[in-house]
Amino acid sequence: MSLQAAVDRLVGGAYHTGAAVAVLDRHGMRVAAAGDLTGETPCYFASATKLPVTVILRQLAEEGRLSLDQPFRDLLPGPATARLLVTGGRDATGEITLRHLLQHVSGLPDYFNSARPRAGLMGQLLRGADRGWQFADAMEMARAMAPVGQPGQMRRAFYADTNFQILGQVIEAVDKAPLAQVMQARLFAPLGLQQTWLCHDASDTRPATLRYRRAALPIPQAMASFQADGGLVTSVRDGVALVQAIFAGRFCDAATLIEAPFRPVFFPLHYGTGIMRFALPRWMTGFRRVPAFYGHSGHSGAALFHAPDLGLSVAATVNQIDRPGTVFRLMLRALAA
Repeated sequence: MSLQAAVDRLVGGAYHTGAAVAVLDRHGMRVAAAGDLTGETPCYFASATKLPVTVILRQLAEEGRLSLDQPFRDLLPGPATARLLVTGGRDATGEITLRHLLQHVSGLPDYFNSARPRAGLMGQLLRGADRGWQFADAMEMARAMAPVGQPGQMRRAFYADTNFQILGQVIEAVDKAPLAQVMQARLFAPLGLQQTWLCHDASDTRPATLRYRRAALPIPQAMASFQADGGLVTSVRDGVALVQAIFAGRFCDAATLIEAPFRPVFFPLHYGTGIMRFALPRWMTGFRRVPAFYGHSGHSGAALFHAPDLGLSVAATVNQIDRPGTVFRLMLRALAA
């Protein structure tokens, strides 16, 4: 089945209203899209934002402006980040390093997705109760939750958007500019990307409206609030160019992006230092070898990944919050495109 046929089949079903995928390798770029999305449609890529955020932190480290192994409170003191991780009366917040945050082993809970999802922020948004928040609000939500571990002492990664909320603020403090401007200057403008930006304005109507099952889910206030943990807007054409540039070493030493350790997070994903590894075990592939992909996915059904063994980059979205994992089927289809 061709890539376009796979997209057509997906959108021809009863669930997805649109899908788009772009593949870039030594043969050039191929784009397939159907439904209400095209290769140029700007879409919310949600947590795939964590990939460019990680790249910028690597840049700042290479410039000697920070160390990934320094406590984040060295760079971001103040009441908003005080006493975020207190267990048994002991405050361990000062032990959390930038690397712990990037690896999701900080021990901090997820302000966005609580242990009771329907009662938490995510549940509110899925019911259509759009709301915005500031960084201090996100930290207060996290502070009200129980810690999930001790900094750096976790065998599994605990995925928490709290970590990247903090990292976004660190970037702003070090580069002395809003995160949207930093991303534009460091990543998007050098590549000439026209359909890519960090959402920070709730009145911005350019991105495609998110879908939750068959219904539209307009939550512009929330999307403008996610920032470093989920505010990236891009098209699949722009997105695949960004991924290719990142793993070609355009912005930082690409080898550092895929260095160990990788810890289990959501099967079959493992989490490294600000980056996901997607690798199917052979028992799931008929014992065929499928190369590993490195990058990041988003809960909007979006993905930005690169397969180093093939020199292949892929950007894809199904713009669907209820079944975000569907995008990985398109990503695997790209191998045969």
